[in-house]
Amino acid sequence: MGQRGRSSVTCAAVLLTLVTLVACQDVPLLDSRAASVESDLNPMPREDLRQGGTLRWGITELPTQWNPYHPQGNVETVTTVLEGLMPSPFVLDSGGTPHPDPDYVVDYSVSVDERQTLRLSLNPEARWSTGDPITWRDYAALATALGGDDQRFHMVSPVGYDRIAEVAPGENQFEVVVVFDEPYSEYASLFYPLLPAETTSDPDAFNEDFRETIPVTAGPFTLDNIDPTARTVTVTRDDDWWGEPAMLDGITYRALETGAFEGAFLEGGIDVFTVPTETSSFLRTHGAADGEVRAAPGQAYRHLTLNGAAPALSDVRVRQAIFHGVDRRALADAALGGIGWPVEMLNNRLLLPNRPGYADNSGDLSEYDPDAASALLDDAGWPRPESGEGVRVRDGETLTLRMVVPRGHAAGRDEAALIRDMLEEIGVEVLVEEVSGDELFSTYVFPGNYDLVAFNYAPGAFPVTATRYQWAEQWDGDWAGNVSKIGDPAIDENLDAALATLDPDQSTELINEADRLLWENGHTLPLYQRPQLVAVRDDVANLGATGLGSLRHADIGYVAAPDDT
Repeated sequence: MGQRGRSSVTCAAVLLTLVTLVACQDVPLLDSRAASVESDLNPMPREDLRQGGTLRWGITELPTQWNPYHPQGNVETVTTVLEGLMPSPFVLDSGGTPHPDPDYVVDYSVSVDERQTLRLSLNPEARWSTGDPITWRDYAALATALGGDDQRFHMVSPVGYDRIAEVAPGENQFEVVVVFDEPYSEYASLFYPLLPAETTSDPDAFNEDFRETIPVTAGPFTLDNIDPTARTVTVTRDDDWWGEPAMLDGITYRALETGAFEGAFLEGGIDVFTVPTETSSFLRTHGAADGEVRAAPGQAYRHLTLNGAAPALSDVRVRQAIFHGVDRRALADAALGGIGWPVEMLNNRLLLPNRPGYADNSGDLSEYDPDAASALLDDAGWPRPESGEGVRVRDGETLTLRMVVPRGHAAGRDEAALIRDMLEEIGVEVLVEEVSGDELFSTYVFPGNYDLVAFNYAPGAFPVTATRYQWAEQWDGDWAGNVSKIGDPAIDENLDAALATLDPDQSTELINEADRLLWENGHTLPLYQRPQLVAVRDDVANLGATGLGSLRHADIGYVAAPDDT
């Protein structure tokens, strides 16, 4: 049997293994209706909950930098912890639509005369844990720090803030007037979260005040302790909170190593954690006697990144051939089939299927078509050997690509094996290299030390703001967050125009045109939207899979027993 036959058998064997694993489990899979809900939180009114209790929340790491705008603090764990501690002017409903959070903003307006102006009427009762009121000065200081003009502020991205001309007081210190140089359609993404002026007015304070601590809070919970030895963050109900008091006494966030979450949940060491989309992890957790997995369409999607700076992949025809050579449905089936989640191909990088305006902009580039892939590679000057099989060769060099995966990540390793076998079908050799998970991005992805890599992007409710840096053409020789190192001025122009219009239909049209150009340029291959899977004790309410929405931390609590009511 030739190489092509061996590849088909290998792919089938991996899928068969997953099916067999599911069949041997006496555990119900997810209800297929979960894919159509916006969120799964076990919602209950506060009067049906009991006051008190400490929730133990599993997190993936214990950060040393808690400023979410600092590059070292730009991690999911920081956001998870800060959401119950810090203010934000807007919250998102389960469909991703922003609304002012009345605990911080009682009213707002947006006007466009000569320049777009956002007015926020702040809740005068809102206070920082220092006792100082939250005022326009806090907004102004953060906007200045993130505007990009002062390089001493070490921050992730100026997107949005670089369009602000000024932040000034209105009729009093509790009215914020934000004036934009250029219109900005995703203005509700700004100031999420807000930090106090005392920590953002000075570069040294911005860079250092949140190192290994959270110095100031303004939420239903306040920081009690960060314990590096126990790898825990403990927050407690803030008795000075002006809103409805938190139902819980506190939350202990516990950092665990990869692979330890399921055991800790089953043994009672944690009460909530995000479940990876791996069949074995899901089945173990979903079978817990006093717990359940809550599921909804997530904010993230899986994709395959191609390094356009790699010699073989610098040719768009080769990149498009890779697109045609990857059977995305087989990858999605392998990742999601074992948990009962319906498989749907994702054909848009910026708008997820549960967002308004989602469209398939792929043309025929999303189709699994080995014949089309072979024709593109022939045209690019990479012929098959005379036998018609084996690895393609040009000028004595084989068409060999190196795919990096994090060491010890079984699902990633299996995914890479499937991709390797698929691309072998079209004469492309893939060498899979396992690397340290801690070094995957710093040593391999960001420097461009790879050919192929798969990970997740999360456009969420503000797709351009969240991902603009991932698609941008290089500036002064720096690709910044565009790890594919593939650019097109027309992509940038469409995304910038999408941010500059307040007409949602026009913005959507421009976003979709940018995505069409990303397909045309062979810039990353979207695979599938990932479900958000959250394991929670079944007596916990108002917590779980939020979808595109925000959690209301004050309302998280334990269901009251009959004799408690």
